[in-house]
Amino acid sequence: MGDRSSARWAADPKSFAAVVGDAVRRHRQAAGWTQVQLAEASGLSPNYVARLERGELGPSLFVAHQLARTLGIVVGDLFEAPQRTTRRRIAG
Repeated sequence: MGDRSSARWAADPKSFAAVVGDAVRRHRQAAGWTQVQLAEASGLSPNYVARLERGELGPSLFVAHQLARTLGIVVGDLFEAPQRTTRRRIAG
């Protein structure tokens, strides 16, 4: 989390919200949960979780902690963009 790529979104609230929303969605889906299930388990409204995942808003530290605890991850996992993978075309 301390790399320069993190610093890019730190100054831009919209980018921050998009990174967090994407991370919440990825971890929720990896757990096999719906937005409603995550909302109920973390004490949030389903509408809030949906807006968070769409990047419409960023979470408070308290909400980030609630989500991380519910998903079984550390809070820092919510602030990291996914690793980009490149595909190489194999000639043949």
